Amino acid sequence: MKKLLAAVAAGMLLTGAVCFAAVPADEVAIAGVAPGSSVENAKSKLGEPTHTTGKKLYFANGIMVEVAKYNPGMVEEIEILSAGAATPGGVQVGMAESAITEKYGQPDKLDRDYDDTEYTYYSHDYVRKMEFKVVGGKIVKIKCEMR
Repeated sequence: MKKLLAAVAAGMLLTGAVCFAAVPADEVAIAGVAPGSSVENAKSKLGEPTHTTGKKLYFANGIMVEVAKYNPGMVEEIEILSAGAATPGGVQVGMAESAITEKYGQPDKLDRDYDDTEYTYYSHDYVRKMEFKVVGGKIVKIKCEMR
């Protein structure tokens, strides 16, 4: 009986380890800009914003950066809806859905709606998260943010 309980417990631990997909914190970024980095760093990599709306900065390459509410010099969130900029792993908008799991493995969270699927990955330290939205088998949005 003790061997059976030990085997079941080991199986549960192994299953938990297999399902956990946390990515390195430096993988949670778009075009070299990560949540938690400075706004100045974002501007040095993306150029000057084409326009701003409140705390959101919009760049010519389709990237939107949201500035932290309580820290105006820090990037809270970065998002892209068009092809052209990639994650450090090379995943970008327009690629096939399979590219996500090929690069990052099974997600920490998978949310399927009637018309889209959202893959969510958390950084090892749980400080950042990365989301991929998929419609019709193609990536249509990538968002990285502080948790």
